[in-house]
Formats: sequence, C-alpha cells, structure tokens
Amino acid sequence: MMKKQMQKAVCLLLGSVLLLSMGACGKKDKTSARDVTDGSSVTATQTTQVVREIKSHKGEIGEEMQYQDVDAVMKKAYVSDYTFSENGSEIGLTFFEFEITNNSEDELAVDLLSQTFGLTVDGEAYPGVSIRGPRFIYKEFGDSGKTFDTAIQPGETRDGYICMEVPADFQSLRITYFPRAGFLDWDEAFLFDIDRSDMEAAPEPVEAFQ
Repeated sequence: MMKKQMQKAVCLLLGSVLLLSMGACGKKDKTSARDVTDGSSVTATQTTQVVREIKSHKGEIGEEMQYQDVDAVMKKAYVSDYTFSENGSEIGLTFFEFEITNNSEDELAVDLLSQTFGLTVDGEAYPGVSIRGPRFIYKEFGDSGKTFDTAIQPGETRDGYICMEVPADFQSLRITYFPRAGFLDWDEAFLFDIDRSDMEAAPEPVEAFQ
C-alpha cells in the first residue's frame, strides 16, 4: 500500500514539473513576424506577449498614403526573370520602389526592413527580406538603386528600393508596410495587394546576378 502511495506521489510530482515546463515554454519571446488582414488584426511585438490591434489601410501602386508624420508612395513593383535554387526551392526576385517622406522632427529608421515590411505570398506569410537584398538591388539598378540603409532625416524625402525574395512561381503578393516602425509604432499598416500580372518586368540588370 505504501509503495503504491509513493508511486502515485512521484507521478503527481513529475506531472507538475512537466506542466510547469510547458508553461515556461509558452512564455518564450514571440517572433517579430506580423500578419495583417483587412480591417483590424492582431500581432505580437518582439520580446513580449503583448497583443495589439493593428489598423490597416489598403494602398495602390502610385497612391500617396499618409499616417501621422510619414507620407509614403509605392511607385513601382517589378518582377525579375532571374531565379536561383536554394534548399530545394526555386526563388525569384521582386523589387519595390518607395518614396517616403519624414515630416517629423526625429530621424526615421527604415533599415530594419523585417520590422518595417511584411510579406504574404499566395495567402501565406513569407520571410521575403534577406541580407542579400541590397546586393540584388545594386546589380539590378546600379548606382540609381538607392536603398533605405540609413535613417531618413527630418524633412527628407527618400526614394529607394526594397527587394523581396519570393517563390519563383508566385501568383500574388501582399506587401505590409508599417510607416512608423522606425519610431517603434506598429499600430497602423498600409496593405498593398499585387497580382503578378500587374507587376512590371524588371529592366535588364546593370550587372549580371551570377
């Protein structure tokens, strides 16, 4: 009888430890990926479990959009015919030209692209942003291929490109742009839904990708 009681006590103790361990795992920092749907959605900020609502606004290529002290226009959307293989998948390149105006009195950081831009491909979240992006932009556009690798100064208007790596056979994209991410504000987002057929063919690259 005593032996059975001891076994039961040990099982209860182990069960409690397992539950505590699972609870601790559930409190790990969430990733910074943000998946925004029409209207309002939720997301988790990096290193917290705070859930917030995000107001989203549909945008079109060429349409000027404004949120507080930031004006932005997606001027062009390009798809390249260059593809490459990685980890068994065929990857393609897309380029987006943005004009961003900082009307605030502070510097607007845009260089953390993964915090400023999100990507959905054919309805599924996709990383998109890569450290190879600036190199691809330079090879495609040469010296005219400006990027957002430095902060936009107060009163400055910056024209530059971002590069998104996508599945080579994609059909539609959604670019999610958080205009005030550089001010640690992710409360509002601009959504650009773009079909492949609506994108321009990227010009002949200034320098061969390979």
